Amino acid sequence: MEGEAPAGTETVVAALMALSEHAGLTAPPPHLWLRALVAVQAGADCPGELRRALGTTAPSTSRLCARLESAGLLARHADPKDRRKTLVELSPAGAEEVRSHHARTADLIGAALPASGSEVEAFAVACDIARTHLIRALSSSGG
Repeated sequence: MEGEAPAGTETVVAALMALSEHAGLTAPPPHLWLRALVAVQAGADCPGELRRALGTTAPSTSRLCARLESAGLLARHADPKDRRKTLVELSPAGAEEVRSHHARTADLIGAALPASGSEVEAFAVACDIARTHLIRALSSSGG
């Protein structure tokens, strides 16, 4: 049908989104806010894990969490199992921000993909090769 994406497009879009997020390429300003929200959605459930995911210092991460909380995008609370530990989670607005970012990114990537199914398939193969090389380079450099 006219206007429909070729078969395999969704898989390619998902792979490119994951690759670009892993490389930190897709987040618009304030990019650190969005990277933090994506990291929390991906499982960073405390400031220490968030700090490691973002490569920030503890004081910077604390300030970032406070800003995200003030903006209504993040919630912090004591861990019920260990009251000394603080847990972080996305608020509904934070989850919507991540969903909206992923939708915008998918739309942009989808619009840039080739038009035919065979071109999409060739592009998917190239993306798999690029992802393999990027992962290998990141793991050998400690990134």
